[in-house]
Amino acid sequence: MTILKVLLIAVLFFSSISVAENYMAPLQTADWDVSKGESYCQLNQNIPQYGAVGFMHQSGDLLRFSIREDRFKPEIIKASLSIDNPPWLHESLDAKDYLVFLDEMVDIKNTPRLSVYGDVAEVMLDALSNGLSPTFSYVRSTVLGQLPETQVAISAVNFAENYQKFADCRKDFLPFGLKDLLEKSLFFKPRSQLLNIAAVTQLKDTARYIKEVKGAKIVIVSDTAITGSRDKKWFSNRSKTIVSKLKSLGVPKSKVSIKNGFYQATGNNKTIQLSVFGPDALTAIYYRKGNIKLTQTEKKRLNLVVQYAQEFMPNASLVIKSHTDSKGKRAKNLTVSKNRGNEVKRYLVSQGVEESKVKIKAYGESRPVKSNRFPKGRAQNRRVIIDFIA
Repeated sequence: MTILKVLLIAVLFFSSISVAENYMAPLQTADWDVSKGESYCQLNQNIPQYGAVGFMHQSGDLLRFSIREDRFKPEIIKASLSIDNPPWLHESLDAKDYLVFLDEMVDIKNTPRLSVYGDVAEVMLDALSNGLSPTFSYVRSTVLGQLPETQVAISAVNFAENYQKFADCRKDFLPFGLKDLLEKSLFFKPRSQLLNIAAVTQLKDTARYIKEVKGAKIVIVSDTAITGSRDKKWFSNRSKTIVSKLKSLGVPKSKVSIKNGFYQATGNNKTIQLSVFGPDALTAIYYRKGNIKLTQTEKKRLNLVVQYAQEFMPNASLVIKSHTDSKGKRAKNLTVSKNRGNEVKRYLVSQGVEESKVKIKAYGESRPVKSNRFPKGRAQNRRVIIDFIA
């Protein structure tokens, strides 16, 4: 048997009889350290011969508790968290395991960490406050098989002294998920640039976010950019109203940008995207002579009309006003007008609008907006206009 084989057998033998590795901050030196900034709080403990453990809370995010070894080791294949009495108390609590996440590539060293988030991290906070001992257990794997289990017990010694500082730091933080709430559309009433109460509240919360989250910015975009040039005037005017309100709330102009047309959101999770949503650029449909059918582009616009109606004006009625030019017989034009209105109504109802809330008014050629003497004028007269009646 070669020396290499002997060594390999020895490694396998000693691996199989090894016991779990246990880590815990010594009773005499266990301590917790609080650090904080404008938008974060940390409560950390060092464990000799192991690494660092601690809580991290950033404004707008979930509370996190993580453990991380000082050096990179083989892959972790399973992990769990349990909460029990400290080791010097022999009476155990009822066993309960909590979900643990493996966060990889979290720093320049790519040293993975084990974390719990949200409610579980809050449970750990309460447990340590009550003198209990949360313990992480995990197993690593190599080409030779699984390594012995590692257990990291978190000491509650001296925790209470710093817990209150950490709790005070968290008091005024923005709640988790607020960024998602802030990115709801800012709805405007038809033909209006005024901010409604809901929009003002949303902008106040956004201003607070910008002030508290370092590096946060705002980008104003349009929910109705699909309409192209029709959208520009309304979007521009409404954006100016938003910028003016943000300025009055203390948001520097340098923190706000306006993006015309289609905008691709960036991966920056500190950028708040405020979407302007008004129906004015959506509610007019123009037709070729004698045409009744809706194009795919027009259907996309009507989809936004449906969204606007359902999310902002759910109790409103929709009145479809249908018109033609004066070419052809008056009776035929009236029929074309009715057919166009019916086609729009059918599509709106198919997308979820209550049929009883949609009415059609067919005017035929009787209400031109331009002269029918010229092609451009007639093109403007062949139209369907959708009005919202609250």
